[in-house]
Amino acid sequence: MLVFYATGMILGAGVYSVIGKAAGVAQEGLWLSFILAALAAVLTALSYAELATLFPKAGAEYVYMKEIFPQRKILSFLCGCLMIFAAIITASTVSLSFAAYTQDFFKAPEMLVAIVLLGFFTLVNIWGVRESGWVNIVFTLVELSGLVIFIFVGLRQPDFGKVLSVPVSWGVVTGASLIFFAYLGFESMVNLAEEAKKPDKNIPRAILLSLSLTTVVYVAVSLAALAMMSPGDLQKSDAVLSAALQKHSPEAARALAGIALFATANTVMIALLGASRISLGMARGRDLPKVFSKILPQRQSPWLSSLLVFLLALLFLPLKKIEVLASVSSFVTIVVFIIINGAVVYLRRKEPQRKRPFRVPGAVAGWPVLPILAAGMALFFLFNFEEQVYYVGVGIVIFVLVVYQALHFRRA
Repeated sequence: MLVFYATGMILGAGVYSVIGKAAGVAQEGLWLSFILAALAAVLTALSYAELATLFPKAGAEYVYMKEIFPQRKILSFLCGCLMIFAAIITASTVSLSFAAYTQDFFKAPEMLVAIVLLGFFTLVNIWGVRESGWVNIVFTLVELSGLVIFIFVGLRQPDFGKVLSVPVSWGVVTGASLIFFAYLGFESMVNLAEEAKKPDKNIPRAILLSLSLTTVVYVAVSLAALAMMSPGDLQKSDAVLSAALQKHSPEAARALAGIALFATANTVMIALLGASRISLGMARGRDLPKVFSKILPQRQSPWLSSLLVFLLALLFLPLKKIEVLASVSSFVTIVVFIIINGAVVYLRRKEPQRKRPFRVPGAVAGWPVLPILAAGMALFFLFNFEEQVYYVGVGIVIFVLVVYQALHFRRA
């Protein structure tokens, strides 16, 4: 079930939008960009696995910072709030995408559809993580089937796989920085550490399995896309996968449009679930009002945190600029990734003898090499956004810091 949670989040709406832009810069090396981006994701995922098994509690990044830097409360507050913002913005923007896709099947006010979707999955998450887990499994299988259909049609094309022998350019690195966003989501799964059986073993396994599975699927999708359309044509299309299928199988293109509803809906559900668990952890740590730590006795779900996340997600719906907001979500997530990898390095140096259920392999003179490399790659990706994304992203960071100071002053 953990594998399905992470896979469902990773295989969400990201690949449907990012593959065209990445093809424009990576050209025939698009498939290699997916592999490089997967490598960057795996490196940070290993750091998450080490910390998740050390501190298997709801709240993830917030809890890690609080345990590792107890005297730097502002750091835990910042990381927790940034990940809540990232999840909430993801849920809001993808719910708007879901509403747009529904217009092909029935006409309804898009804002109303987005609100209903957010409300429905809030109720599902309150009902219980096991119930939402089964919904996620069904939705993940459906959205995976859509990509399998795309790959199958691509396999039938005579040019499938020809790009593997074409020389690649530096553009594959820039393409990887764009495609990296399609892998975001694995970090949400560690918020379920409290509800997982044997988290010390199952969290690392689930993270690595989900990233391995999605990488295989993504590389196959990229090869299929390049077999059906040129990189230039892929770049011009807003709905890349549907446009590529339309030329070769209109029936498959229509089916993919319907499957996109499941992909976007699944992303919304998991984003809401992850945000509610971070809110729960922050409420337990008394950085949010204690009332948000309340759990339904029979369902074992944080119902007030779930409602808080729902209300906050509604606030972003009127903005409607899906592409910008999605990039902002990625921006704040990458900022946290850099901090997470830095925390692993710091804790290794501070407490080298501490027992770790899972340890990121590879160290030189006591310095863990892979987390340092992961932080460097995340920093590189941080400089590949549009200008307005930095304004909004930095604005969110400043807002969180101001809120922290206000709360600190009130308690003092």
